[in-house]
Amino acid sequence: MMSREDVLRELELLPVWQLRVPATPPIEGVQKIADVKAVVKTELKAVEIAENAQALPVAETSYYVVVAEEKNWAFVLPEALTGAAETLFNNILLALQINKMHTETLANLADIKVIVAMGEIVAQQLLNSVEPIETLRGTRHVFKSVAGNITLVATYHPNDLLQHLVCKPKMWDDLCLANSLAAT
Repeated sequence: MMSREDVLRELELLPVWQLRVPATPPIEGVQKIADVKAVVKTELKAVEIAENAQALPVAETSYYVVVAEEKNWAFVLPEALTGAAETLFNNILLALQINKMHTETLANLADIKVIVAMGEIVAQQLLNSVEPIETLRGTRHVFKSVAGNITLVATYHPNDLLQHLVCKPKMWDDLCLANSLAAT
């Protein structure tokens, strides 16, 4: 049987590799159990906070809502866009031949045919879901609002597109889906 030193030498890890002395002495068994209980308690509290956050009504969350002049579309973002993201968003609207009219709140979207939820967080909040954007996008969803049920399409946030160019064709597919749903 080979010794530890023989194995390390065989792997060409010697003489560079050295066993480090642990920074803290090992915790006794009783202390470990107390630490585990504290961690579990903290994690349970975090889950409880997250569940309560998801239970908040959508109306209490503020969004940046851009309504198309034709009143068929509404784009819901977590915040107003600036810089390159704003330019990209305006170019998307231009490509779709949509004139940006104004911003509103979600409560005033009675005449809207399609909501485009831009970004994972917005899509998850509006759909009361924890699914990732990759799962939510590319499908017709229903947003239940005070004004009634409105078709919702989830897609990427413009900042995501600036960071991940491979998402652009997927977003365009989402917007084509939204366009076809708005036309019906």
